[in-house]
Amino acid sequence: MLYGGICDDESEVYEELSRFFTLFERNINCKISLTYFSSGEELLEHYQSKKPPHFHFLFLDIEMSGIDGLETAKQIRSFPNKEVAILFLSSHPEYILESFEVFTFQYLLKPLTYSTFESKMIRLYDHLNSTLTYSIILKEEQGEHIIPLSEVISILKIKHSLAQNKLKIITTHGEFSVTGTISSYSKKLGAPFLLIYRSVIVNMDYIRRFTVRSVVLSNHQELPISRAHIKQIKDSYAHYMAGKFIL
Repeated sequence: MLYGGICDDESEVYEELSRFFTLFERNINCKISLTYFSSGEELLEHYQSKKPPHFHFLFLDIEMSGIDGLETAKQIRSFPNKEVAILFLSSHPEYILESFEVFTFQYLLKPLTYSTFESKMIRLYDHLNSTLTYSIILKEEQGEHIIPLSEVISILKIKHSLAQNKLKIITTHGEFSVTGTISSYSKKLGAPFLLIYRSVIVNMDYIRRFTVRSVVLSNHQELPISRAHIKQIKDSYAHYMAGKFIL
């Protein structure tokens, strides 16, 4: 499932794009969930509330009353989910160069035809499918969060009798409680993730030092190391770091 936002102060544009997306889903055999915003202020309020969904892509109208699309995009790039793909909609080509400042994925001129929409969406769909390989989708009761793997610091088993198969995912932007097991995450996550204890996985990019019995991370977390495997853990870390810095 891909999550997209459409921000345009003309509801007719949203209705037309909704029809295009319905046809695109049928042709490509994919699922896309859309959320509509009638102003830049409304979209920014959604981001600031940190409510799901976290979008994979956004269609932004440039000429809107209040905060325009370019300013909205600039503010979005300062938020945690700043990697979102942004596609601008405009009747005026003169904004193209300015749109590059916010790492625009595509600039689409109105009126938009379905053939143009489909060709750009196929490119976007392929791009998102490749980049999602480097993200993790965390499902909480409140909804889904799309987190780049590079932002995950550690994964811990929650030790509580009432929390069967519950994990805490600690990221650079917050903590998430999800259902799962350490063993399943350990199997599906490769480097830079390392199982250092039966209930602890760490991202080696955030290791700052080792003690006799623990690892200290960049967020000052101190987590236990398996004493039986400490040499193997340190060797894995040394091998990983050597691979990063030796060309």
